[in-house]
Amino acid sequence: MKKILSVFCLTIVIVSLLTAAAPLPNTTFTLVQDLPSVMNVGDTATVTVQVESEQPFLFAQALPSFQYVGKGVVAVQGGDHAGRGNSATLSITFEAKSPTAKMPDNIAPVHFMGGVRYPDGYVAVQDYLFNVTVP
Repeated sequence: MKKILSVFCLTIVIVSLLTAAAPLPNTTFTLVQDLPSVMNVGDTATVTVQVESEQPFLFAQALPSFQYVGKGVVAVQGGDHAGRGNSATLSITFEAKSPTAKMPDNIAPVHFMGGVRYPDGYVAVQDYLFNVTVP
């Protein structure tokens, strides 16, 4: 019984060391196009992010998030998705829906998040916050 326990403990230590030694993927997010600081009602603008990775990823995805849902500036589509690869271009188009005069600081905070998932479960994320005024 003592030998089985010793082998089991040694196996756990070896697996832990091998798992911990794996380097994290190097992921680069580059903002290609951002939102303008001022948009008029009805204007549209597209946020574009380029994702580069040394290691292949399972997928890359971009999602919008808003502090005031349905007011100020909204996403025209729900997000963007790219499949397997080492590179992806993600974009989301936004539209100015209503004036921001009644919002704090007269701005609509718009949050854009890009993320990449790797086969080992690691996820790299980059977020962008844009403050847009709609007169």
